[in-house]
Amino acid sequence: MTFPSLPSLLWRHQLARVAALSLLSAACSDDVLTLTNEPTPIEDIQTDLAVGSDVDLTYATFDGGDANFSAYAGTPLVINFFARTCPPCVSEMPEFEQIFNEFGGDVAFVGISTDPRKEDAQILIKETGVTYDLGWDPDGRLFAEFGGFAMPTTVFVTADGIVSEIWSGVLSAADLKSKIEEIT
Repeated sequence: MTFPSLPSLLWRHQLARVAALSLLSAACSDDVLTLTNEPTPIEDIQTDLAVGSDVDLTYATFDGGDANFSAYAGTPLVINFFARTCPPCVSEMPEFEQIFNEFGGDVAFVGISTDPRKEDAQILIKETGVTYDLGWDPDGRLFAEFGGFAMPTTVFVTADGIVSEIWSGVLSAADLKSKIEEIT
């Protein structure tokens, strides 16, 4: 087996960079790209693709069965997508558990792991001590259905089963509580 020479690899790498920049330039040709030091507010990049839709969607449970979000009809619902490899997800899970307990059953919570390995999700669940209902979305189908684009993503559903808001990014306990109050 022969391997490409270092100059050949460097040339291929440079060619790939030029091709990528050309594609980016072509894709942005009608827009002016302005780079600034100002970050884009997270509120400005949220998606609303699933807002207004119902939640008649099935998800896998960790015992090998299936459940459906529509089973929570009549109760406001918080759906939180998480992964063990996502430090912000891990950090917010104990606060989600705290708020879940504060609402005492008046608001349902379902945590959905996007970990490809069920064992990773189960380790995280044990480490964080969450007790609300849990499911598994290893292929990201549900995550995509809700229009999630970053981890963690939290979906807020009204008691009549309609998606009210999708939030991609970390939520503090205070922010989570505020968003729940909007759907109750």
